Amino acid sequence: MSIVAAVFVIVGSLLTMIGGIGVVRFNDLMSRVHAAAKAPTLGLLLVAIGAAIEIGSSKAVVTLLLVVVLQLFTSPVATHVLARASYGQVSIELDGGDDLAQHFAAESGEAAAAEEAKLAEKRAEQSRSQGDD
Repeated sequence: MSIVAAVFVIVGSLLTMIGGIGVVRFNDLMSRVHAAAKAPTLGLLLVAIGAAIEIGSSKAVVTLLLVVVLQLFTSPVATHVLARASYGQVSIELDGGDDLAQHFAAESGEAAAAEEAKLAEKRAEQSRSQGDD
C-alpha cells in the first residue's frame, strides 16, 4: 500500500472512529446528531480517496466517487430531518436564541389565520344561502 493512500485511509478511519465516540459520549441529542453527521462523512471521503489511490482502476474510482457523492447528499439531509423531527420532543439547553421556535410560531400563526379565513368564508356562504331561502 502506498504511503499516501495509507495516510488517507488511516486519517479517514480515525475521523469515523471519533464520530462514533462522539455519538456515545455526548450528552444531548443535537450534539450526538452533529457528531454522527460531520466526522464520518469526512472520514468516508478520505477513506474513499485512499482506496482510489491504492486501487487505481477507473472503474473503482467511478464507483468510489458515486459512493462519496451519494453519502454527501444523503447524510446532511438525513441528519437535518432527524434533528428537525426530534425538535420539541426532547428538552435541549440552547446557548443562544431559538430561531426554530420563532419559525414554528410564525408558521402556526399563518396556519391559524388561514383556518380562520376559511371559517369566515364558510359562515358568509351559509348566511348568503340562508338569505336566499
